[in-house]
Amino acid sequence: MISRECGILLGFLATALPLDCLAADLEIMAEDASEPFSRADGTGYANEIVRAAFHAAGVEVKFDIVPYARCKKSLEEGKTPACFSMSWVKEFEGIIVFSDAPIFEVHADVFQNKRAPLNVARAQDLREGAILGIVNEYEYPESIYQLEQSGVVLERGVNEQANLRMLARGRLNAAVVMTSDFERLSQRPLDAGVDAAVSYAFRSGTMKSYVGFSLKHPQGESARQKFNEGYRLITANGTKDSITGQWMKKKPQ
Repeated sequence: MISRECGILLGFLATALPLDCLAADLEIMAEDASEPFSRADGTGYANEIVRAAFHAAGVEVKFDIVPYARCKKSLEEGKTPACFSMSWVKEFEGIIVFSDAPIFEVHADVFQNKRAPLNVARAQDLREGAILGIVNEYEYPESIYQLEQSGVVLERGVNEQANLRMLARGRLNAAVVMTSDFERLSQRPLDAGVDAAVSYAFRSGTMKSYVGFSLKHPQGESARQKFNEGYRLITANGTKDSITGQWMKKKPQ
């Protein structure tokens, strides 16, 4: 039997320790650099939604915070049951299955160097030889990949901030940044410290972002079923709307 003093100590530790330090039923991977959805410190809109959905289904989840390329590769190889956030491309077929519903939407917005504006209104009109920055292993609308057929060079960088800095230095002609309704269009250049040199040019499509589940990992399918169950619950009981509202309040004015 636990003494009263020990019980008090255990209760204190349970409230003092971060949630991820407590026992978890499931460990999955989350991206480390997707503002404002999944951050390096484990916070973010998507992280809150995913945690709440699993919790509603009776599953306490722990996030392994990693670069997206590793998240995606681990999922493809069956080393993790789930990775988020992901958008569909044909290469996932037979390897990865998505949650029933997306957790958010993102826009493929093209940014330009103010000193060398693109002077076009869509990606398909970029000139042959133009260098367009994208992020290695990110998913983009098919229209972006098709640009290679017309001679546009897709330069794959480590993250969006690095691409925006390369654009500001004139090493790219344009850069694709996946933005959302949770932020201003000018926020990404501002965060990268290049807002004086870089500006929004045009939008090149919208994509839905999901939780991806491994068809190889033994916990993949059960994790998918639990997430779908929990996501339906938090959508019905208002939890999802509450989380969304809190993050929308954080949108810079």
